[in-house]
Amino acid sequence: MRRRSLRWLLAGLMMAAVWRLAAAKDAEPAVSISVEPREVTVGDILTATVEITWPMELTVDLPGDDAEMGDAEIRSSTQTVEDLPDGRRRAMIEYTLVLWEVGERTLKAPPVTWRSGDGKPHQAERPEATVTVRSVLPEGASDIRDIRGPKEIPLRPVHYLLAALPLLLLTGAIAGAVLLLRRRKGEEEPEEAAPPLPPAQEALLALDELDRENLPAAGEVKEHYVRLSWILRHYVERRWGIQALEETTGMLADSMRGSGQVDEEPAAHIVEVLRRADLAKFAKHRPAAEVAREDVERARGIVRDTRPRPEPERVEAVGGG
Repeated sequence: MRRRSLRWLLAGLMMAAVWRLAAAKDAEPAVSISVEPREVTVGDILTATVEITWPMELTVDLPGDDAEMGDAEIRSSTQTVEDLPDGRRRAMIEYTLVLWEVGERTLKAPPVTWRSGDGKPHQAERPEATVTVRSVLPEGASDIRDIRGPKEIPLRPVHYLLAALPLLLLTGAIAGAVLLLRRRKGEEEPEEAAPPLPPAQEALLALDELDRENLPAAGEVKEHYVRLSWILRHYVERRWGIQALEETTGMLADSMRGSGQVDEEPAAHIVEVLRRADLAKFAKHRPAAEVAREDVERARGIVRDTRPRPEPERVEAVGGG
């Protein structure tokens, strides 16, 4: 009889423990994540939907655009919150994401912090979703260098002419002035070519020309970013001797970091502008005209901040006798 009573007591304790565990689980926020599409190409836009439900008596800190989601880069987010008939609340957060690494990538639901009546913070479980990212390489290519990256961009000759137009005009003016002076002095020395402009001056002139044309206002956002990318890459190539015109944005980021010449902050700004240009050129993404023109100003800031500074003149101290 005692053994039977003991067994019933143990069974009751186990059921109570299970019930308490289930009740505690229901009192926590529940988080789920779904992704569409599940298979993309590098740089494509995809959408992750995060659903969070929690009892109304809890205080929940919802994640935003700065949340961490594993391998994904967050572009933007929208969120809605509603009360459910069962006494809970539900938040639906839709994230626009980009993945830059090839293979099966893992997306984790963003961190969700919650507090109960005692005010102690807790973090909800973070479920995961996987996305397959395909390379932009053509079939049969074994390395990104097989397609030479941005070197394959189908630019028309007029693009290069427009980008170089300020330099050509300035060079022509200098050459004309030199020739006129030599004729006046009767010199018969062979004509010398004018020296090239410094990289920063050349880039700033080209950016001024691009800004004046205001291509985004005419709906030519892709054309705008093609030229902006070329100007910025050409500056990097002349300024630090890095083959920026022949590398993808990811490869260029590695090259700048490995060169030891480019500081971390300007390198990050360069990559940020070039990635937005990649989306406008290769993905079906069109930034607003205001953002496109702001990127020209960001490029100006990069050039001004990274141009070589003149060395201060050395003053020899004169000692007294």
